[in-house]
Amino acid sequence: MLRVLVLFHIAIVSLGNDPPGHMQPIGSHRPPEESFTVLSRVPNPLEFYEKYMSKRTPVVFKGAIAGTPALNKWSDDLYLSNSFGEEVVDLEIGKKENRSGDTGSTTLADFLKRYKDEDIYLVNDLPMKMQKEWQVPRCLLCGGYTDYLNFCYIWFSSGGTKSVLHTDAYDNLHCLASGIKEFVLIDPQHIEQIGAEHGMQGYYDIDVERVNMTLYPAMVDMPWYYVKVEPGDCLYIPFNWIHHVNSHGRNMGVNIWWSWFDFEREKCPQDMEEVPEFMSLAQFQLRPEKQIESMFVEIVRDDGYVYADDLLEMLPPKYDKETMYHIFDILEPRCNGKLLLEKLLDDQILKERYQNLRDFIEPANNFGDDDDTDEQWYDDDDGEIKAWDGEDASHEFSDDDDIQVPTTQDVERFLHKHSVKNMKASPNHNEL
Repeated sequence: MLRVLVLFHIAIVSLGNDPPGHMQPIGSHRPPEESFTVLSRVPNPLEFYEKYMSKRTPVVFKGAIAGTPALNKWSDDLYLSNSFGEEVVDLEIGKKENRSGDTGSTTLADFLKRYKDEDIYLVNDLPMKMQKEWQVPRCLLCGGYTDYLNFCYIWFSSGGTKSVLHTDAYDNLHCLASGIKEFVLIDPQHIEQIGAEHGMQGYYDIDVERVNMTLYPAMVDMPWYYVKVEPGDCLYIPFNWIHHVNSHGRNMGVNIWWSWFDFEREKCPQDMEEVPEFMSLAQFQLRPEKQIESMFVEIVRDDGYVYADDLLEMLPPKYDKETMYHIFDILEPRCNGKLLLEKLLDDQILKERYQNLRDFIEPANNFGDDDDTDEQWYDDDDGEIKAWDGEDASHEFSDDDDIQVPTTQDVERFLHKHSVKNMKASPNHNEL
């Protein structure tokens, strides 16, 4: 569908004086490349690592989750409502993604009553109850992948969603339970042709439906790949690959993000044929705190410390110094903007501090509601998170300090998008 439209747009636009693809959907500037890998099977974990992950090569596995409980049951809205209807989920208001747009939350049961008629899009961590029915395919089931799982998200709409052009700072396996998704994929070696200054934010300020090619003239010669994903298929997107997604029909996808690691052969059976075809996601622990470890390893100084000032250099202006120091204080009370990496890499400490960070972020979502407007959060001497009125914190904030407290969404994006300091554009770049 997208491919036919793209070729039509190229033919029309080339008749005028505007550059190819001008004010047309992204990808209209030239036909897609032909050499995209599609497999009719799911490789074993070692083959997946050696041929695809280590080489930063995207690939589609056709029918990878065919026959799994989710594929068989989740196409039924009544089943979803009866089984998981009480789960609270986050919504994006508007199917065309806007990173600064409105969001909301409701129950899954309420969403199911509304989504066919309203311009809403469910984007949420996959609830634990649903994780029991979601199956992880064999390519991730040994060698270390499951030790580095960060997040698992569900994406659910009536179709017609359009993502921004963006990158992920983690490897991504996106599997489709229903509907069709069309991906535009761009090798990160071409990042300069788009404008690397946008990439540091993890997304590009380009209207994906009407690309102004006069602002991005170098994109005229930029190659890209078209990928169609259907129910049961899984697409592997290596970290830092640039992509845009369109969805069609009742659409539900689930993706898993994981951090970079070195494959551990000893964690697999001697005979790779013994690796099971699937395992329930609920059998594994998601480790979002691992992303902090990956991020801090990238910017540690020779003295063994990670500095808030260094982290600020790789972030957009919305993250001010006072807020960053406060976040560092949550990870290590009264650390004065520097953290000893060796201590933070202790799994238990990192896990506890990450939860403290989430405890800080969640109440921050409620600022401006009821009587909590002036409430801030800090660690006391015992490392406990407590509310305060501005008098006892390690960093004192006044009403005159123009401090922007990040929302949960801010921090999720902050952690997802900015773990690689320089976002080096190379398909074989293994920094995580």
